[in-house]
Amino acid sequence: MAEVMDKTQVIAGQNDLVRTALADSQANREAKEKGIRFQFVWTPGVNAKLLQTGKIAQLATAIASFDGFTEDNDPYKQRDFFSTEVEGTKVFVKIDYYDRELRGGSEDPTDPAQTVRVITAMLPNEY
Repeated sequence: MAEVMDKTQVIAGQNDLVRTALADSQANREAKEKGIRFQFVWTPGVNAKLLQTGKIAQLATAIASFDGFTEDNDPYKQRDFFSTEVEGTKVFVKIDYYDRELRGGSEDPTDPAQTVRVITAMLPNEY
């Protein structure tokens, strides 16, 4: 059981770092130094509502600063799914763990040598 909790804590810590790295250059450097790769992507709905109105930077900041994880919205304690708002637009954010070639899931999301985190922002109706 302790090993599962340790892995969960590692995943949560890495997720916190990559979320923060979206809007914080120091966190971005730290993620790179630790070999933690990630990408930030968004759906067509987010593109239409936020990118075309120049609000993607605000979305990145909202994602980076989110700290409202609770037992209700984070039951697995990995801090990999939540919702936030940007100027009245509700956005779901999901972090998934892919292999380094982005062809399938990572066998070990705690291992940066095997994992690319993909942070996806989507509107609730796109989930």
